[in-house]
Amino acid sequence: MARFITHFLTVLVLALIAGAGPARAQNAPDAQDTPETFEQRVAEWNETAERAEETLRNARASNEALEILRSDVAATRSEALEIIERGNIETLTLKARLEALGPPPAEKDAEPERIATQRKALQEAIAIADAPVLTARQAHNRAEVLIEEIDKLIRARQRSELLARDPSPLVPTYWLPALSEVSAYLGRVLDELGDIVTSPTQGALMRQRLPLAGLLSAIGLFVLVFVHPRAMRRLEAASAAATGAIRKRGYTGLALALRLVLPATGAGLLAVAFLSLRLAPPSAKSLDAVAVTLALLLVIAYWLAHAVFAPSQPERRLVEQDDQTAMRATWVALALALVLGFDAILEAMERDFQFTPASRSVMAAIVVVPGSLLLWRLAGLLRTPAQGSDKAGTAQAAGDEAAISLTGLTARALQLAAALAILFSVAGYVQIARQAMVPMVLSMALLAFCLSVYHVLTGTVTRLLGGHQPDERVAVTLLPFAVGLLVLIASLPAFALIWGARIADISEVWILLTQGVEIAGIRVSVGVVFTLIAVFVLGVFTTRWLQRFLGTTVLPRTRLDSGGRNAVLTGLGYAGITLAALIAVSAAGLDLSNLAIVAGALSVGIGFGMQAIVSNFVSGIILLVERPIKEGDWIEVSGHSGIVRKIAVRSTRIQTFDRHDVIVPNSDLIAGTVKNMTLTTQTGRVIVPVGVAYGSDLEKTRQILLDAVRDNDMVLSYPEPAVLFMGLGDSSLDFELRCFLKDVSNVLTARSDLLFTIYAELNKAGIEIPFPQRDITVRNVEDLARALLRSHTAGDAPTTAEETPRTPGS
Repeated sequence: MARFITHFLTVLVLALIAGAGPARAQNAPDAQDTPETFEQRVAEWNETAERAEETLRNARASNEALEILRSDVAATRSEALEIIERGNIETLTLKARLEALGPPPAEKDAEPERIATQRKALQEAIAIADAPVLTARQAHNRAEVLIEEIDKLIRARQRSELLARDPSPLVPTYWLPALSEVSAYLGRVLDELGDIVTSPTQGALMRQRLPLAGLLSAIGLFVLVFVHPRAMRRLEAASAAATGAIRKRGYTGLALALRLVLPATGAGLLAVAFLSLRLAPPSAKSLDAVAVTLALLLVIAYWLAHAVFAPSQPERRLVEQDDQTAMRATWVALALALVLGFDAILEAMERDFQFTPASRSVMAAIVVVPGSLLLWRLAGLLRTPAQGSDKAGTAQAAGDEAAISLTGLTARALQLAAALAILFSVAGYVQIARQAMVPMVLSMALLAFCLSVYHVLTGTVTRLLGGHQPDERVAVTLLPFAVGLLVLIASLPAFALIWGARIADISEVWILLTQGVEIAGIRVSVGVVFTLIAVFVLGVFTTRWLQRFLGTTVLPRTRLDSGGRNAVLTGLGYAGITLAALIAVSAAGLDLSNLAIVAGALSVGIGFGMQAIVSNFVSGIILLVERPIKEGDWIEVSGHSGIVRKIAVRSTRIQTFDRHDVIVPNSDLIAGTVKNMTLTTQTGRVIVPVGVAYGSDLEKTRQILLDAVRDNDMVLSYPEPAVLFMGLGDSSLDFELRCFLKDVSNVLTARSDLLFTIYAELNKAGIEIPFPQRDITVRNVEDLARALLRSHTAGDAPTTAEETPRTPGS
């Protein structure tokens, strides 16, 4: 148990690796060291490697010694890697001079003697100057192999320890011997404590420290028993009575902080008081560490339980439970902390006393079984919905949904771990049983901490963003996912340590991420990826800001219309994103020349397979440059008529007058025929056909039509409206009223208004608007009358056929 706490503290130090890198690089060797210094370093590398090889051959060193040896070999590897990465300035200059001579000639071609002599001399000088780098590369590869072998040996030992089987604790004959061994151990510890107390020197020192220990214990108990409960009650009451949201959050945050600080202060004072007495006997050397571990476990469990379950503050509860269930979950969490503390005590006893395997199995069962039952109980409490909530009434119907939720998955994992721990403990696999229970409890604690951090970060950033603008609302919507991903990534090393990973494993992963891997001649690492993404995102944000600045400040003051402004902004967006990508690749230090051949081959294949898309893309660029159509134009293309709403890279969106969106490929707009009613001007002609009856006054009709146009505000006075006599129809005299509108988009409204006015004025003037009349001539009327009479007579005659009644079923 104590090693898990040590791992938790150590993982915090891993964050300093990146900051320590520059300092280490300053002291690291390079290829410009003096020959004597470099030879001394090579001798140290060889000595470390030989010591590691000898240790691996013997395979008798402890795991702790192997870890120390591994760190020494890893330091050797780091020093060698520094030399390899830095290279040699002399080698670089010599290679540059060699490249200046050009490529060597073919075998059958002769090279001038002077150039050949220089080439040979430069190659020999490069070989001599590059010797330190080659030596460092050999040392690096040798260290890599040794580290891999050390890791294999440590993992093999851990695997054998984990799979070791002890006698089953269910055998009653092992109980009394286990009790006897524990009694013997405790008796020895008590005897040694008595010797310490009665010792003239140690007893006198203990009595001198006793007043200070008593004072510290009294203060610690006072903080735990009096100060902490009263402070919590007052802060919770103030938070409940607070009216403003900021004040309520302030009281809640202060209460949460003091709930950690005050118990930690009290428990720390008690631990310091105990340690100041120095009562650890020789048979219980780990007693001091166990005392600190127990205090730390209780404080962390208390704080995390109140942070997640909040039994006295339902509005701050992170899981949906009622007050009674939350209080039970809090007590279960504290009980699990006590179980972990007792497990740490048993591990300390096993380190200080040689118990038999049967006794170890019985002692482990005493810890594993209660801890597993508590885990099962906690799982049941997590799956208990709050009374009066929607989940309480629909728990059965929402079973499938709850199973895939975080709470449901966590509860199932707890139940599985509890069952496996009990089964392995009964079977005698003590280490596997502990590995199933203890890491699960610690994982729950870490998950609770991550959940608290997630809610704090989400709430803080949400309040900072506000979410009043559309862009801010989108960011607030994506915020929980981003924060959750960051918290998950940050917690992965801790989860790995909990479940058995070594600090060396975490270091190896970090080295792999920082140094990267080589793909097609390009070294990709976390730093490279982060730089690439950060610079590209910064470039995109800068482009968007420039687009917004130009669109709201600069372009409205120019003579460009809306279509021209949109074309400028779109072109700026494409150019900005392309430039951001190029700058990001350059800032990340990626050399894409090795991918030129692959990119060329892919471009040929993509060109054949995506001809239509490329054609549409090029057509979109042409539309933005030449602007035969622009956003807001009324066009007719491919049988569709409507307003251009957006010109994109691949297609153009047209909204018809029926409010339907039509997506037209840009190539159709360039290669086909497009009718644009508003390309150069908004004016347009409307034609209104009118027919009057024969015999009407033609001049009066003409004047009525012209007066109707002059009274309409949508009609232009120039060009002048015209009335044309188009022809003599079958039943009417056909006229056409032709005029130009200020805005051709109002053509339907203008035509309707003109027809209303013309019809009213013609009626007032007594001019008739004819309608078709038809005369129908019917031949053979006598034959048609006789046929109708016969059909009528046949319908009234009685039926001659004799009808026989039919019974049902006949």
